[in-house]
Amino acid sequence: MKKYIFFMIFLGITNFSFTQNKIESLQKKLNKVSEVKDQIAILDTLTTEMVRNNHPEQNKFLNKIVLLSKENDNYDLAAEKSRFIIQAYTNKGQLDSALYVIESMLKGKPKFKKKSSEAHLLLKRASYYYNNEKLDKAVQDYDVSANLFLESKDSIFAADARFFAGQAYFDINDFLKSVKRFEEAYFLYDTLGDKDYANYALNELSSLYGKNGFHDKAIYERKRILQDAKSSNNWHGIFYAYSHLFTSFYKKNQIGIAKKYLDSMVISQNKIENERGKRESELHVSKMFTKYYLKTNNLDSASIYLKEFENKLKIGSNSAKYNRNAFLLYSARFAKQKKNYIESQRFYEQLLDKNNRVGDLQMLINANKEISEVLAAQNKFGESYKYLKNFSDLKEPEDSRIKTNTFLYYQSEFETQRKDAEIFKKKTQITLLEKDRTILETNRNLLRVVLLSVILLSIVIGYFIWLKGKLKRKALAKKLEKNKQELKEFTQQLLEKSKVQESLTKELEKLKEEIGEQKSIEKIHDLTTTRILTPDDWYLFKEKFSQVHPTFFVRLKNKGYKLTKSEERLLAMEKLYLDTKQIASMLAISNDSVVRSRSRLRKKINAPKGSSILEYLEAS
Repeated sequence: MKKYIFFMIFLGITNFSFTQNKIESLQKKLNKVSEVKDQIAILDTLTTEMVRNNHPEQNKFLNKIVLLSKENDNYDLAAEKSRFIIQAYTNKGQLDSALYVIESMLKGKPKFKKKSSEAHLLLKRASYYYNNEKLDKAVQDYDVSANLFLESKDSIFAADARFFAGQAYFDINDFLKSVKRFEEAYFLYDTLGDKDYANYALNELSSLYGKNGFHDKAIYERKRILQDAKSSNNWHGIFYAYSHLFTSFYKKNQIGIAKKYLDSMVISQNKIENERGKRESELHVSKMFTKYYLKTNNLDSASIYLKEFENKLKIGSNSAKYNRNAFLLYSARFAKQKKNYIESQRFYEQLLDKNNRVGDLQMLINANKEISEVLAAQNKFGESYKYLKNFSDLKEPEDSRIKTNTFLYYQSEFETQRKDAEIFKKKTQITLLEKDRTILETNRNLLRVVLLSVILLSIVIGYFIWLKGKLKRKALAKKLEKNKQELKEFTQQLLEKSKVQESLTKELEKLKEEIGEQKSIEKIHDLTTTRILTPDDWYLFKEKFSQVHPTFFVRLKNKGYKLTKSEERLLAMEKLYLDTKQIASMLAISNDSVVRSRSRLRKKINAPKGSSILEYLEAS
């Protein structure tokens, strides 16, 4: 083991030394050339190496190659290299500077030879708009960039653009377009064989269906996710797929089926090897069993799991606000079902306290309704009415939103089916017309053959009639020299017959050639009328990171906080247990920038002070 570690360290040092030598060698070579084209060629290789190794001087040389490429009218190369400058500004939180570079490059759009050049810049600009909550502009750029990527056959970037567009459309509550974009993203990822990101798209799609009341469609997508997780023995993914299926059937009030998935959760939870993941799954199981037994009014079992839930919450990493709120809700329900209304009221009031942002709209709706019932049971009708009004104010717009989305979805399905029926009808009509045309053409060809045959036969018969009459006339005229003349005439007949045969043979050959040529022309006509990055560091980092933590990013997205790429990147650094200085070093930003980014993220997700942001997100 020690030998292996030593070898890996040695290999890493050797690789670093080799890279440094290569960069230094290219810099020296650059200083020796004077031709612009030679400088661009060297800078292309140099900047690629610098970006790959996060060299501190990369921006200096990136700006240089962008400038020279523009002067040399190579705007595609300038656009390609500017992406890394844009990313560097984005990593530092200098979004306005990033936008300035994007807009400057887009001015050269008429000089782009590759559609992907414009597409990459639009994708970056869409990210800027999304981070600044200009969602209408973001979705427009996402859609245009995806179409350009598809035209240039850059399917992986097209899939990313569709995925991000799905998230943006969800944020502006355009349910149909959000569904369509996630479906397109899934198809592209799946076609490319990128199973992880295909499952991320399915996760987003199933959550979208579930939040809008399409539980059967959510179940269908979640079963697909479960199947993929099973095929790769991803027990963490299997566990949460079972959990989501339990939730879907629970919402459909099919409690018996939900219980089967709950039991399956326990089996898969026992096979999770990661210690932290195991602790989180244990907390989740106790929470789900509490929810189930409260639903079935089995208060003895609910009491056991509620106590277990409370004990696990006391463990630091599992004390996320979302779970604490769930504990308050279930405790209030338990006391309510025990008819201990005073204690139940206390738990509901803690949950609905103005300083406690619940975050989950459905939990907030349910809590307002249930506390009004508890207060009414105590004859506190004035207070009960207040909470009942809150419940109504929250539920009515949510129900209206879901009804609208349901109507639009089924209208879209109906229009799609009707459109498919029209297309099928038109295709059938076209097929029938083509068959009629084929039959007509066949009949025409047959008629031609018959006419030619009749003409040929008439010529032959007429000729033989004429010949016969001629022979008779000759016989009468030469009676005197009968024997001699008969012999002469016989010889003449043989000669004439030979000539006729030769003439007929030539005529037949000519007809065959003409017919064959006509068919060839027809065949040819039939044939002619037949209708028949370099990736930046983030992508490299994310790929390697996902190999170690394959479900990390999808679980973050499932939380519903709409994290930006910068925020995902910060959380990934936190997942690696890096301190502020190390994160700043990796991202090439200052320590203060890391602290500010972390502070903004804490406020965005309402993470309590003193607790880890990552632990709060992962446990929620």
